[in-house]
This record gives sequence, C-alpha cells and structure tokens, in this order.
Amino acid sequence: MRRPTAAARRIGAAARAALALAGTVALWLAHPALPHLSGSLLSPLSTTELEQTVRCIAWLLAVCLALAVLIRAIRSLTHDHVSPAGARLPGVLPSRWTAPDRRSISKQGRHSPYVLTIPAPLAETHAKPTPSPPSGQPDESKAVPAQSDPRTISIAVLGPLAIDGLAHKIKRAATYELFAYLAFHPQGASRDELTEAMWPEQDPARTRPRFWQSVTEAKRAMGKAWIHHGERYQLDRVKVRVDLDDLDRLLTANGSDTSDPGALESALALWRGEPLEGSDYLWSEGEIRNLHATLVDLLERVGRSRLGRGDARGALQLAEQAITLDGLHEPSWRLALQAEHSLGLRESITRRYDELTRSLDEQLGLEPARETRVIYRQLLGQT
Repeated sequence: MRRPTAAARRIGAAARAALALAGTVALWLAHPALPHLSGSLLSPLSTTELEQTVRCIAWLLAVCLALAVLIRAIRSLTHDHVSPAGARLPGVLPSRWTAPDRRSISKQGRHSPYVLTIPAPLAETHAKPTPSPPSGQPDESKAVPAQSDPRTISIAVLGPLAIDGLAHKIKRAATYELFAYLAFHPQGASRDELTEAMWPEQDPARTRPRFWQSVTEAKRAMGKAWIHHGERYQLDRVKVRVDLDDLDRLLTANGSDTSDPGALESALALWRGEPLEGSDYLWSEGEIRNLHATLVDLLERVGRSRLGRGDARGALQLAEQAITLDGLHEPSWRLALQAEHSLGLRESITRRYDELTRSLDEQLGLEPARETRVIYRQLLGQT
C-alpha cells in the first residue's frame, strides 16, 4: 500500500481542522450551566448538583479534545513539506528534467542530514596556473582530442531523481520510477519484477495497463537506449550514463580499496543529496540504506586522504558530516580526533571522545573500540 501524497495529507488535515472547528463552536454554544452548590464545601452534594458537575467536567474535556485536534490540524497545514534550501554537493550530471516530488522528506525548520557542504580540497584552493609550453613546441594537452562520450542520456539517483537527454519529455510518474528501478539494476528486470516493485500486492488486472503505458512512454523517450528482450527490460549502459555506474567505477579505480585521492574526490562530487530525494519508492528503502553507508565510508576516506595531504580543517569538516549521518561510525570519530590534534585543538579532543563514549554507552551499552582508545591516548600524550 502506498503512502498518502502531500496533497492528500493536506486535504485530510483541512477536513480535520474544519470538523474540529465546527465541533468546538457547537460545544461552546451548548455549554452546560454551572452547578449551584448549596451549603458549605464539606456538606454532601445533591443528585442534581452532582449531575451538573459531571456535565461541566465532560464538556471541558470535550472542548480540550476538540481544540487539540484543531491545533494539530492547523500545524499540519501551515508546515509546508518542502525540503530546506541549502548548499548541496556539486552534481556531475545535468538535470534538465527532474522527477516530481512524491513525498516530503523533511519538515520546515528541520535540516535534512543529506544537505551537505563539502569544502574544496586544499590543493584546489591553492592551485597554480598550468605553465604554457615553450615557444615552438606543441601543447600536448591540446593535441590529443578528447573522446566523445557515447552516453547521450543521463540518469542521476544520488540526489533527487534527475534525467537528461531524453527524446521526449516524461509525463507519467510511474515512468520516472521505472527508470529509477532500472538504474539500480544494471542487468534489467522482468515485467513481473517491475510490477511487483512498483505496485506491490495490487491486482495485476489494474497494474498491467499502467505498466504498459509506462513502458510505451519509456521506449519513446529512450529510443535505442531502451532494451527489451521478451518480458525483460533493461537500459543500454553504453548509451545511458548512470551516476551509480560512475560511483562504482571510481570506488574501484585501484581495486576494491582505492587510495587514489582524485578518484575519491570525484566519487564524492557525484552526491547531490539523499538518494532519490523526494520519492516514495517502497523498493528503494534497502538501496538507500546501502548508499547511506557508502556515503559515510566515502566521507571518512576522503577526509583521511585530505588529512594526509595537510588539509586538517577540510578533514575535520568531512568527519563531522559523516558523524552527522551515522553517529556510531567510529572511523569518522577517529578521523575527527586526529584532525583536531593536527589543528592543536587539545580540549576538543577530550570533549569529542567523551561524547563518543557517552553515545556508545547510551545506544549500545558499549565502550569505544580498542583502536579508538589507543589513538585517543596517543593524541593526549603528544605535545
């Protein structure tokens, strides 16, 4: 079953507000008379006085309940579900056509953890202009023509779903979801897999026409980049550029544990926010969790690379963003401790270690790992 859309939630909130307001007005107009207590406070109440008292108490409770419902409904209406504006990672892929928002991912006034501000590497901020070649010698950087990328269509999922280069504009939300699913599955998917992912546990008699309409629109927009073998559908990765493919390639540039700073920086630059931000694709929950862990690990690796190149401040900023995303990721805490030591922030090292110890104890009942404890003692022992 799909979650209600933002429009449906606002309509429901407006209906609740109207009913609560009408109920409050009706209760106010029908307020009971106050009980007339006779005699002293210690004298027993008569039956009539007791009934009047009970009616007044019930009326007050009903008014409080109606007002609570009214206030909550008004808050739902006034808090517009729009992602907060903020600095985002520079995206590599263009986004001329972006999938429409289908759910709110953050409320007004609450910052999404994926609103990232990645500082430029220290080497880039102090980059020197490339010297010109001596006169009479050819410039080899211009002599070799750059190869043209045959991937004329691009799909970006490391942020709001963005698609560029299509022959025709997409109108159906289900077609966006179809492209997103196939972007996560390079080997493609069958018709049954797609319909179950997009419309889980729904009547095939209803979902099949919607599926064919989306497939028809997708084929028209993709052209030769759309592959269809029998009942299996796939994107031609030779013609379609997917940022997930670029991410995998950069992270495995020198093997499974690449140490190439340029590759790591380029991989981090692919992130534009929360994967599929603004979508409510039920099948994507596991995929987003995996990418979340990948981003946390990548932030720590890039930060450690920058620390090794003397950019302690940039390393600390990346470590803090990784900690914001995953407060139990100890490698990021260790990076932050080492970066603060390089910056001469001795008191901050103690405060941060105490914060980590308290967080691990409260959430997991554990103490920091042995490696973290050793690094902490070493840092405190160094001048």
